[in-house]
Amino acid sequence: MQVLTSGHYNAHTHAVLAVDIVGSSKASDDLLDPMKTEMETLVSRSFTAVGLAPAEARHFRETGDGLMVAYPDRAVGQLCEVVFHLDHLLRSRNRYARVPMRARVAVHMGPMADNHRYHRTYITLTRLLCASTFNDAVGYWCRLDPTGDKFGAGMIVSQSVWRNVVEPFGVALVPPARCGRISVTTPDFADSAWIHLPGLDADAVLAEVDPAVPAPLVFDRVSRLSTTA
Repeated sequence: MQVLTSGHYNAHTHAVLAVDIVGSSKASDDLLDPMKTEMETLVSRSFTAVGLAPAEARHFRETGDGLMVAYPDRAVGQLCEVVFHLDHLLRSRNRYARVPMRARVAVHMGPMADNHRYHRTYITLTRLLCASTFNDAVGYWCRLDPTGDKFGAGMIVSQSVWRNVVEPFGVALVPPARCGRISVTTPDFADSAWIHLPGLDADAVLAEVDPAVPAPLVFDRVSRLSTTA
């Protein structure tokens, strides 16, 4: 009889990232494959920009119009910075494209065993990517920016990534003040998460999509505390 121990599972903490294309189901059939191929190319370029070799990704999974990958946990900060470069590449691409393309990105950390094919960490990653409030925020900017040259990609990070990496100012391109907290609740998952929309105020967007969220406080030109309009 084989004894099942933690040593047998040999699980190690990994940093994981998921990407998918926003609204791809609405695209015509002739655009589906080209969009997927182009997104994979832009994601690969974004990995290279943050110093990660795409070929060294672990546990690669295709997810319809997107993908999931894992790297050693030390790469979590770099994975968070992927959204900055992907947003820039997509906005640049959208200026000249007939159909705009945008992406949702999720980043999480959790244990993964090298000899397993099905991982709880990837399940959590999927729950984050599909969080309704995150999707509402992304959808808000897609409507506000129909050509896609102001908004290219948005990111959601798990509580573990927030506490260990983003909140302590561990990611230069993702300042904590530009992130907004949300609650993610599904029948099998409930936790806090944080969203980041490069170059945009996440809290202001959340106040637009969820009336229960108060408008962020700002200082006007005469240094009086006020709320955004």
